[in-house]
Amino acid sequence: MKISALKLLPIAAALAAGPVLAQDVVEVKIGHVAPLSGGQAHYGKDNERGAIMAIEDLNARNLTIGGKKVRFRLISEDDAADPKQGAAVAQKLVDAKVNGVVGHLNSGTTIPASKIYFDAGIPQITPAATNPRYTQ
Repeated sequence: MKISALKLLPIAAALAAGPVLAQDVVEVKIGHVAPLSGGQAHYGKDNERGAIMAIEDLNARNLTIGGKKVRFRLISEDDAADPKQGAAVAQKLVDAKVNGVVGHLNSGTTIPASKIYFDAGIPQITPAATNPRYTQ
């Protein structure tokens, strides 16, 4: 089968334009951490579903920053309600250069993770941690 160069031109133009179009989109990475496994997974999965819905809602609004379209991306991690795993996934999100974090669910994982986020300059909000040491 022979394909004419004229038929390939639109495909080639689209492929070449892809990287240019991608530069016009600002990606905002939001980390989410909760127990997605273990005895408290039902709480964590509910929080994760809420975060997913919020990201979908934001992306549906076609928001812009500085004239560039914004695409929000959720990066969800499981801390299994374990402080050591919480600190490990906090470092993983810092390494992924997230712009902010929603989580952790428990005070026991939130407090050690908060130092990691603070030291990296990453804002963190928690949907449920209540221990006063978190804000100290």
